[in-house]
Amino acid sequence: MKSKKSFKLATIFILSVFIFSISYAQDIPTDTVCAGSSEYYKVLTTPGSTYTWVISNGGTPTYGVDIKSDSIRIQWSVCTQMETEYIKVVETNEFGRSGDTITLQVLRYPIPSAIISGSDTLFDGNTGTEKIKVTLTGTPPWDIIYNDGKTNITVNGIEATPYTIKTRSLSNPPLSHTYTLVSVKNESGCEGEISGSAIITVSPPIKTSKIFHR
Repeated sequence: MKSKKSFKLATIFILSVFIFSISYAQDIPTDTVCAGSSEYYKVLTTPGSTYTWVISNGGTPTYGVDIKSDSIRIQWSVCTQMETEYIKVVETNEFGRSGDTITLQVLRYPIPSAIISGSDTLFDGNTGTEKIKVTLTGTPPWDIIYNDGKTNITVNGIEATPYTIKTRSLSNPPLSHTYTLVSVKNESGCEGEISGSAIITVSPPIKTSKIFHR
């Protein structure tokens, strides 16, 4: 009986620690930033207090840390994939008493890029093409806006690269339809660089004249 009771108590203790750990992790607020950006952070000021800040390796403080201010500015470094960072602060009051460590989790997103490319030749009235590709970099999902020569078209939640644009049926005139990108963003709202173009040529229908006797 004693061993069973000990096992139950041990199980309850382990579950309690696990639940507490999950609860604590969920209590940490999360922020998102674009890699390469300079951002400002602060806590509410208590007169007479000083503030000791700790920043993970993805950011460099440019103001406030050395003077133990209630506010700081951080220059976030460039990255090629999403990185998890942390900002921590401990307040010490005028009597020398320090409080709990306050933590902010920061998701640092790389600046995305998008390149559109491709070409095809269609007959007038055909069902379109799937030869236009958009090559994306950064952390998915991405949102893009492209122009088909007439209209801006939005595509949200792209999960994989390259992304294939399936065009509508195209006609002649015009002889060629040029597709270009308008913008690319990642899920944190970081806007990226765009480049390239895709040109689809459309052959008009053949209208042979009647036969003349010369």
